[in-house]
Amino acid sequence: MRENYELKILAPDQITIKAHSLRNKGARLSQICSVRTKGGYDLLYSYVLGDLFKNYKVSITEDAEIESITAIFPNAFLYENEMSELFGIKIKYIALDYKNKLYDIAATTPFK
Repeated sequence: MRENYELKILAPDQITIKAHSLRNKGARLSQICSVRTKGGYDLLYSYVLGDLFKNYKVSITEDAEIESITAIFPNAFLYENEMSELFGIKIKYIALDYKNKLYDIAATTPFK
C-alpha cells in the first residue's frame, strides 16, 4: 500500500462519527461511491487530509438505513442523492434531498 493512501473498514453506525472526526482535523470530503453486492451494497467514503487520501469502506444490507453526513460535509448531498436514486440506498436526514428527482431517468433505482 502506498504511503499516502489508507483504506479502513467502518461499521455503518460509525459513518457520521468518522466524518465529524475528520472534519475536526481539517479533512475535506473527496467522494462517496457505492457498488451493488450480493445482499446489499459497499459504500466507499473518501476524504483528503493534507496529502493523505483516507478511504472508509462500509458494507450494508439492502434494507439498511444509514445517516447522512450533509450536516458535516454539505457537498455530500449530491453523492447521497445519487446513491439513493440510482441504487435505492436508504439515507436519512439528507440536507438537500431531491426525492429521486436529481436525474431525469426512465427507470427507478436502475443499479438496484
